[in-house]
Amino acid sequence: MKSLIGRKNILFGLAYFLTTLGLGMFMAWKGQAVDPEWEESMAKQLLGVAHSHGNLEALLNIVFGYLICRLAEPSLMLAKVASVLLIVGAVLHSGTFYLGGAGLSFVLNITPVGGFSVAAGVALMIPIVAKGIPGDG
Repeated sequence: MKSLIGRKNILFGLAYFLTTLGLGMFMAWKGQAVDPEWEESMAKQLLGVAHSHGNLEALLNIVFGYLICRLAEPSLMLAKVASVLLIVGAVLHSGTFYLGGAGLSFVLNITPVGGFSVAAGVALMIPIVAKGIPGDG
């Protein structure tokens, strides 16, 4: 069961990382046009934030998933909750910056929910990892 929880986060993280890499390539391509309007735009700023935060949140999901798959005895309930919080948090945090950069600025109102979700998921990782690390014997 724990490997299924971890695999979901690893797969999500890899797919999300791929989207953030694509966003980075788009921004590099767009920046080569030397368009002063683009350089000063709110869209560029929001997409830049989506790119950087999305990369980190994708990697966080990959690391969390790997830890869950490898730990001896994590609490399954805590692992499930942390798993959902980290995936939902990434979508509602950096994902809303993607949408904001695309012109849907009203979604930025839920960005803090995603940030709190990611923070709560990371906080839950502490007891999960602490419990799952085998003792010296």
